[in-house]
Amino acid sequence: MNDIALKAWLENEGFPATATLRQSLHGRIDATTTPLMHAAGLGRIGYVGELLSRGANPRELNADGNGALWFACQAGSAPCANALIKAGAPLDSQNASGATALIYAASTGQTALVQLLLDAGADTTLATRDGTTALDLAANRGCIDLLRSRLHLQAA
Repeated sequence: MNDIALKAWLENEGFPATATLRQSLHGRIDATTTPLMHAAGLGRIGYVGELLSRGANPRELNADGNGALWFACQAGSAPCANALIKAGAPLDSQNASGATALIYAASTGQTALVQLLLDAGADTTLATRDGTTALDLAANRGCIDLLRSRLHLQAA
């Protein structure tokens, strides 16, 4: 993808028009959402890959404490989540309510994402501010089984 096409997409998505593409990569919208978070939240792996290759930071968080990995989970996009994990997105960052990407994925029954996060080393013991873990909030049997299995392995 060329610079003009990427910059046009960013502007079309509501990011501020800037003099350079590099400045555009660091623009923010809404609750301090970065272009990388936005692309991940749309499940747009092509844009996620392009932004990462151009230096977008997978460790940044928005005003609510959510990062691009959380947005990828919200979109149900395993390809985006995988690319972000490989790029160094933090697995266990907790947002303002204490939720992690794993807690979100489990609570919405996204078994494939739960598996991906567990395989990457996500912490199953973290809890939200009200004390609930991914296992407590798991929405389906597949997520429950994966989380229980991982907890048993950690206990052994």
